[in-house]
Amino acid sequence: MKRREFLALNAALGASAFAPSLFAKESFEMWGAPAIPSVIMAVASQQGELAKSHDVSLKIWRSPDQLRAGVANGTIKVTMAPSNVGVNLANQGLNFAMLNILTTGLLNILVKDEKIKSLEDLVGKKFVMPFKNDMPDLIVQALCKKRGLDFNKLNITYAQTPPEAIGMFLQKDFDAVLSIEPMSSAAILRGKKSGIEVIRSFELPKVWGETFNTKPFIPQAGIIVNLEFYEQNRPLFDTLDSDLKNALAWILANKQSAAEIGANYLPAPVPALANSFERSNLAVIKASEISDELMSFFEILFELNPKVLGGKMAEKRLFL
Repeated sequence: MKRREFLALNAALGASAFAPSLFAKESFEMWGAPAIPSVIMAVASQQGELAKSHDVSLKIWRSPDQLRAGVANGTIKVTMAPSNVGVNLANQGLNFAMLNILTTGLLNILVKDEKIKSLEDLVGKKFVMPFKNDMPDLIVQALCKKRGLDFNKLNITYAQTPPEAIGMFLQKDFDAVLSIEPMSSAAILRGKKSGIEVIRSFELPKVWGETFNTKPFIPQAGIIVNLEFYEQNRPLFDTLDSDLKNALAWILANKQSAAEIGANYLPAPVPALANSFERSNLAVIKASEISDELMSFFEILFELNPKVLGGKMAEKRLFL
């Protein structure tokens, strides 16, 4: 190589070191909830087609307050959330809509006494539950109201998060805890190590179906999106939908490997995660495809407390 060519090459390489890379991928950031459906998002972010063209990342919010703050200040545009949150935000004037549902119900009741088999059996028992006035609490309130059970007769202690609720249940004299996967599977494993028999008493989706005379279906949580961001990136969301469906199929066929991925995002050991997939009613359903089911669900919540939906009922235009 001639000296002039060498110097020209060095100059070009030096300039490129300070210039933005022409080959850098555009970022696509998602937020998940501290619950098992976020593993669908995690697998999709790593294995999906969208990751080939974009730098796809997943972060986990730790509390509803963190979620609401991120949405309000604009740092969170794509996130898994309890299904009422998207409606609540829209009714408060924030430009959000529902993309899909990722679980049709993953709430269950863990107990230390096998005689506790129903909500009615919890009367007079010490019961710990996470997320006061958020989705788990609302589900129990709605069930109690429909079943003619005085919710105030339940001796409830509230915890900030599901892991805190499980910790209180295992360490203190609580009779029952409302839990979600993968925390339930983790609690059973932790109980064995501590000499405490933790019993999976009943699943709330099943109780919901029996109580409201419907199929065992609670459209509990899914992805909500900033509508402006969605409209600007529709092709990306079409790809994401396909990636999420493929991710779910892969998870159910590769539970151990999926659990190893999930352990990087959720506070649960790999064995607990692997055990929880089949019990979590995981799904990837576009919100627009189940608009009637969503409206029926929101009507129950609205009758219970209009504030949880932002003061008025949902509109079907919010279901993408």
